[in-house]
Amino acid sequence: MKPRALRRKSLWILSTLGCCGLLALIPVIWVAGADQGDSTGDSLMVCSVLLGICWALIRIGRSRVEIREGGLVLIDWWRREWVPWGAYTRVDISEGFVVVSRGEREHTLAGLGSSLVEESFERRGKGVLSRMKREIREARATASPEALRDRDVLVRRWEFIPADLLLAQVMVCLVLTQTGVVPM
Repeated sequence: MKPRALRRKSLWILSTLGCCGLLALIPVIWVAGADQGDSTGDSLMVCSVLLGICWALIRIGRSRVEIREGGLVLIDWWRREWVPWGAYTRVDISEGFVVVSRGEREHTLAGLGSSLVEESFERRGKGVLSRMKREIREARATASPEALRDRDVLVRRWEFIPADLLLAQVMVCLVLTQTGVVPM
């Protein structure tokens, strides 16, 4: 079974467009700062802040649920959780997207929270969360008996992604400007 990713497409599109806009703004700020006679340190710090915002948009836009043969992978902006079919009990969408596992343990995703727009779509039966719930229920119904045996939920609190390297430049820029290597 090929993994399927379920996500709120609007969040993914907005975070992608925002990140592209910020990356396009960096050369404009750099050239405008040089034309106005601003110091290199000022331009460097502004561009560093924009890259930090870009990092946050990448992290927020990655929220999704992956349906795999053995269970669900819940990918949030800070953590990754594995909920096997043996531990899965239900999905609750009354107050956002919540996967409930054995022992009534709740697993939520920040990027799939409740909103007024989503609630109005849900009332008409056209909501993203209800579609996701239906697809998860169908995948659970077709799970193999081997997949139903695993009952251990795994949680990784912090997961390194390549976008985390954007944070390193923030620290480098702070050190360069504060030590006087790049004048402010």
